[in-house]
This record gives sequence, C-alpha cells and structure tokens, in this order.
Amino acid sequence: MRRAALAVVAFVTCLACAPGAAQATTAAPTPDPGAVGAVKRYVTALEKPDADAAYRLLTPAQQHYFGNARNFASNYAATRYRVVSFSIAKVTRRSAAIVQVDVEQTASFYDITNEKMSSAQVTEPYFALRANGAWSVKEIYVPWKSYAPGAPASGGGITVIVDRIEFFDHRIRVYCTLRDLGSKPVQVLPLLRSTMTIAGKTVAAIDTADFPLNDEQFFEGARVYPMHQAVGYINFPLPSRTDTALKATITIGPVVADGASQPAYVTIGPLDLRSW
Repeated sequence: MRRAALAVVAFVTCLACAPGAAQATTAAPTPDPGAVGAVKRYVTALEKPDADAAYRLLTPAQQHYFGNARNFASNYAATRYRVVSFSIAKVTRRSAAIVQVDVEQTASFYDITNEKMSSAQVTEPYFALRANGAWSVKEIYVPWKSYAPGAPASGGGITVIVDRIEFFDHRIRVYCTLRDLGSKPVQVLPLLRSTMTIAGKTVAAIDTADFPLNDEQFFEGARVYPMHQAVGYINFPLPSRTDTALKATITIGPVVADGASQPAYVTIGPLDLRSW
C-alpha cells in the first residue's frame, strides 16, 4: 500500500509539471487529526509501557498477525526496547484512509554487541489506517513473537551465544554472537551448513544473497580473532506457524580454527521456547 500511494503522488507531480498544466494549485488535503491522535496514543502506550493498550490500538489485521497481546509484548521484552520520549516529526496523508506519521523518539534497548542497555534517537514511521469510521495503527517489518534465550555453547575454538529468536510468518531470525576466547583465529560460515530443529523438523539456514534479509557478514563468512567477536543473524524457514510451546536446537557451522584438520560445529539447545 505504501508503494502504491507513493506512485500516485509521483504521477500527480508529473502532471502538474507538464506543459499546459493549469497554473492554479490546490492545497493538499489536511490529514484527519484522528489519525495522528491514534498514533500518539499508541506511542504513549509504548512509552508507559502498556503493551496491552498498544495492542488494542492496532488494526484488526495486525492483531491477527501477532495472535495476542502477549506475543506482541514479547518483542519488547526480548529487546528491552522502550520509548523514553517522542514527538511528531511529520504527517503525510497517503489517502483518505491512510496517514503516515513519522515519530522522532528517544528509545532505550539492550545492545547485544556491548551486552548493556543503550539508547538512540530514531525516526520511526507509523501508519494510521481508517476502517469502519475508526483509526487504528499499523507497524511494518516486525516479528509476531520473540524470545531472548541468551544461551551459550562452545566448540571448535569458538563460543556461540543465541541472543534472540524472532518469528515472522515464513521464517525465523536468530541473532547470535560468535566469540573467540581461544588463542587462534577462527573462520565461521554460518549460512553454509547451519541448521535449526524445531517442531520436530530440521531446516537449513537460508543462504541466498538477499540483503538485508540475510546478514551480509555472515553470508560472506566471519573471521573472528582471539578475544574478538562477531554479531549477526541467520534466517531459517518456519515449517509451520503454530503458536505453542516449542523446543529448538540450533547448530552453527562450519567452524574452522587456524590449523584445524577438519571443520567443527557448535550445537545450542534444546532451547525451551514456551508459549506466551
């Protein structure tokens, strides 16, 4: 919907610039204040934080995507993401029923790389959609539930920590840290032969050169030196979207330490992913 709306805007702009176009201009319609109000209430709920209230402000389609308020809240629990303060930066009327609201916000979150809480100033786009006379909110590109196991395992001269597991409709994204605590450099190719066993099925890592769907550093292979680490993510196909308690086992590899005669693999789990 967003690309379609932008295409319409570009088309109208070109017509206005065409030879013979009328000189008179018409002011762009003012976005419905109710759309901005819905986004303000939504971000305020995140700021409190009140995940239940924020969930109730989502569109019916987004509520169906998350499944329930607990799944929605799990994303914020796993990342420890919280809006500290915010202001409306820009409001764009995409159509009579779609308004984009860009929100400048200061947010705190858990920084996996540095293993501590951090903060950042970001501009986040939210969309207000009008249906049946009411405005509700839609976010884009978010998992429908998340976990933060923080589970470590070692092998082949390296320690792997599974920091977060995020569920999307057709894939699972696993954030992990590759840490070399030994005395030799280690080469890791996480997208070559890594696997995940979940819901009784074993699937191979998605290894296509699609960025940013896949992590470019992990796609090329990470060389980790002693007392250094690499942090990235691996995507696995999701066999089925079943919102129940699951056990997952993740194997990362191949791992090749300098001078090793053969590759090694690091297995983490089984991890207990309980239903929310």
